[in-house]
Amino acid sequence: MKTKHFLFFIGLLALNSSCTKEDTVNLPTTPGTETPLPDKDSVGNSGEFSIPKTYEVFYKEIDFSKEKMELKQQLALLITKTHKPLSYTSGIWDACKITDQDPDNPNNVLLIYGWPDKDAKENRHKRSMPKDQMNNVSTGVRDQKWEREHVFAKSLAVNNSLKQLALEANGSKGYIPQKIEEIAGHDAHNLRSINGSWNSTRNNRKFVDGTGNSKTIGTEYWYPGDEWKGDVARMMMYMHIRYEKENGGGYTKATKVGIPINEKTGILSDEMIDLFLKWNAEDPVSSIEIKRNEYHGDKNNVNGQGNRNPFIDNPYLATKIWGGPIAENKWAK
Repeated sequence: MKTKHFLFFIGLLALNSSCTKEDTVNLPTTPGTETPLPDKDSVGNSGEFSIPKTYEVFYKEIDFSKEKMELKQQLALLITKTHKPLSYTSGIWDACKITDQDPDNPNNVLLIYGWPDKDAKENRHKRSMPKDQMNNVSTGVRDQKWEREHVFAKSLAVNNSLKQLALEANGSKGYIPQKIEEIAGHDAHNLRSINGSWNSTRNNRKFVDGTGNSKTIGTEYWYPGDEWKGDVARMMMYMHIRYEKENGGGYTKATKVGIPINEKTGILSDEMIDLFLKWNAEDPVSSIEIKRNEYHGDKNNVNGQGNRNPFIDNPYLATKIWGGPIAENKWAK
């Protein structure tokens, strides 16, 4: 009887071992014969999210069960290694004609900080301008031309103690940036079409809270307008994590470009500021943001940058990293 019991026990062990999680066994593969992505989420760990199939491949290495600085660092690495620098001329010009195309007029580009049509009595305040009226030779009346706005103003990246220089934009035709100052200065996720005169008015003013249309606040600050404040917030969050380790650290951190709402508690431990978290929650992602992200997220596009702005794909990622007001969760299960 003992022999029979022993043999029965051995049989159970064999049966049990054949039914263990076979997907955890690392079998050797021949290049080109790897197992295809599953139909379900292909990210490393989708956590609380239901990742849209459109983004599965891009975010496949991200563990969304993480939060705060762990999640931020993962996203920073991802958008850095997928970034393909573009020429300022004509790469960014040509990209803007596609990404910033006015949805109501395919011959025009939509201008950041532009006012609603009912309010725009002057050219500099208008929301749209013909694509062929770009100010590519710095001549003519600027309020009749559109330019490329560095939303994170170039000079605000400077930190003398860390020997950090201004962002650079090299206008030589076809020049691909090499230095980090040029790569940041050519970053398509920080460049938007803008009326030339209104670009001059904004200059390098830091962002501050406000209401209504875009305008200067006092003499030092700039409010981007109710329609654009969410766009600005998500762009500044992208810049905050994209260049966080460059030039001694914190090269394009949020505290350089915006004024906290609460002067005592508005600067978080990572130097993100409450201003951008507020705007990110208050102003939902727009169709123009989505169009830009889809174009630049596809490295196969002629002037696609190859990386994405994660905060456009899901504004709630900012909440998961820095807290603050709860932004829209576009990936909610």
